[in-house]
Amino acid sequence: MSLNEIITKLTPEQKALIPVYREKWRKIALSTERIDREKAAEMLKDAYAWFGEKEPEVLFFDSPYAAIRELDDRYLDLKRFSLRTDIRHPLLKYENKQRHNSTQVQERTPLEQEILQLVLEIRNNLYVQLEEELDRENIDIPDECFVNCIQLDLLNPECSFYDFCISVLNRAYNPKKWQILQDIVMNCGWIFEYVNICVVCDRPTKLSFDNQNRLHAEAEPAIEYADGFKVYAHHGVWLPEKYGKIPIQE
Repeated sequence: MSLNEIITKLTPEQKALIPVYREKWRKIALSTERIDREKAAEMLKDAYAWFGEKEPEVLFFDSPYAAIRELDDRYLDLKRFSLRTDIRHPLLKYENKQRHNSTQVQERTPLEQEILQLVLEIRNNLYVQLEEELDRENIDIPDECFVNCIQLDLLNPECSFYDFCISVLNRAYNPKKWQILQDIVMNCGWIFEYVNICVVCDRPTKLSFDNQNRLHAEAEPAIEYADGFKVYAHHGVWLPEKYGKIPIQE
């Protein structure tokens, strides 16, 4: 079978593996295990070195809220380093040119769609709560925070696609780049990336969903971090804390 045939048409056996890879990366995206900080630091230093950057100082925080409070004016003059751009697209150039083939895009959608919907809901609710907490303290969120933020949960759906292409379709890829991408997505939370410094947030300790996979908890946080930062949500809709603590009558 030619490369073009592999790209444009999946066999029934290959299609049957789509849910397997979707579930694998869904579990990674929704992990609430504490990260191994020593391991994460070594992976990030290796990634910086491989892309020709000096070894960074790696700082860890229990939540994005704690990290952003530190990313104040002191960080505005730091030089940006786009690790996010460098680690993406581990498939070789020829393969990436084929990525927009219409048939392939149709097959890619079910592989990524469920994970993407979940992580976007988590991210959007986090954004609203971050703004709420920081506004309460009269702290402005520097735009540079999110310009230089790798929200690894959003890279997770791409990883499910790359993993399927590499493991099932035997696509040509860059082994080192793919290893770095997997290592970071599997072993870190959000990352704020700069030359010489890399800020890493831990994962949440709790994520709660309803039976339709919408972010949800009754009278308790739907997202919670080790330092106490929390997000309330009702069937996917963010709630202020004073309402989130009250049971809502359906």
